[in-house]
Amino acid sequence: MNDPLVFSQICVMIKQEKSPFYKCSDYLSTTQAIDPSHREALFTWGYKTIKTCNGIKRSTAVVAFGYFDRFMSSNTPAAKRALNDIVECQLAFVACLVVALKIHSGFNVNSDFVANQITRDSYDAEEINAMELEILYSLRWKLNGPTPHDFIDYFFEVMPGEDDRLGLVKKLAKALVELAVMRYDNVLHRPSKIAFASLCCAIHHVDISLIDSLQYLEIVSGPLNPHDGRIISLIKSMFRSVREVSHEF
Repeated sequence: MNDPLVFSQICVMIKQEKSPFYKCSDYLSTTQAIDPSHREALFTWGYKTIKTCNGIKRSTAVVAFGYFDRFMSSNTPAAKRALNDIVECQLAFVACLVVALKIHSGFNVNSDFVANQITRDSYDAEEINAMELEILYSLRWKLNGPTPHDFIDYFFEVMPGEDDRLGLVKKLAKALVELAVMRYDNVLHRPSKIAFASLCCAIHHVDISLIDSLQYLEIVSGPLNPHDGRIISLIKSMFRSVREVSHEF
């Protein structure tokens, strides 16, 4: 499909993700209190929490993860506290999840319920509400940046031809994205690159003959450079985890 409006939207999204407002830093290099395993544990918990919310997709968790990485990269006083205190870090993550549920899913989130049931009284409603505001201020209320899932959806809008296998490719690519964002190694990679690398791996896994679609997408998204090859290697290593949760692949 060669819809100029879709191409235009992809260009807008790529420009948006390059904005300083949406960039992340290697924030864990500045602290000894938090490490990648802590972040991965929080993200795993985030997926499990989302699963308990009826009708809410895992993509909402990915949005929350993006908020969290941007917040931790923001160098605000609240972010600095979270970087040096695991209790504050966990509170920040809970607040990011709540904001994502409200903004992207229209979910009615009761702070008392979150405090009592989700955090099991680790934090009270007042602390959660206060941290929500800190998150919003730190992100400068920029809450609608493109995610890897968004890029995959738009990339498929412009992929040429029709093939029954493309549905499987899309599902696998999104599953790989959901694993990729958990890896701190990928925190500096833009959403479009994570999406494109996931598609590379998904297409190679499903059928190498679909590679022409990738070459077409490179015109749209920009080719991966040698440094970006590290993303593909990382994502390839995640196939085992994908197979453990789904027999479709």
